[in-house]
Amino acid sequence: MAKYSEGDRVEWDWGKGTGSGKVQKTYTQKITRKIKGSEITRDGSDEDPALYIEQEDGDGVLKLSSEVRKA
Repeated sequence: MAKYSEGDRVEWDWGKGTGSGKVQKTYTQKITRKIKGSEITRDGSDEDPALYIEQEDGDGVLKLSSEVRKA
């Protein structure tokens, strides 16, 4: 599995298309963030870190490294 760092551009499958953005922060532990009024949790680890990603429109998403790929 690829390792991602802050500033890396990534993309993921979303609906019938793809989402994309830039990694802002990585987490190697369980993390919960409030995003657009909803609490989103990912169980990050050393092997599969959670990534906080900012999209082009400024919205943030929380994904595991295993859910994304280099853009």
